[in-house]
Amino acid sequence: MTSSPTVWVVDDDADDQFLLELAFQRIHPPIGIKQLYDGDELLPHLEKATSLPKLILLDLNMVRQNGFDTLRALREAAEYAHLPVIILTTSSAETDRTQSQQLKADGFLTKPLTNDDTVSMLQLLAHEWL
Repeated sequence: MTSSPTVWVVDDDADDQFLLELAFQRIHPPIGIKQLYDGDELLPHLEKATSLPKLILLDLNMVRQNGFDTLRALREAAEYAHLPVIILTTSSAETDRTQSQQLKADGFLTKPLTNDDTVSMLQLLAHEWL
């Protein structure tokens, strides 16, 4: 595993966090991740980071600060606006996809139903972004 996290996962669902961690471990070579459980944790963690993530996977449906608000705050912060953000959500609603694009998300993906599909999706993301 890399010494500093390459991908930051922002998702308040512990089960989804666990499944994503397992999927990232199955990629060769394994990709280091940092897990944040709410959108309002992202900017403070970025401010303290010694190295920035190469990719952020952001859920939309979080209780305290949803993904739209988090993405908006990230894009408004000049020092982090360039970071690639992929929305990874259970939603397949066209309105969510459109709003994500308007807020300058770099991609919009619906969470796969199986672990094998999740690994395949993450391998494609790693190939494209890392």
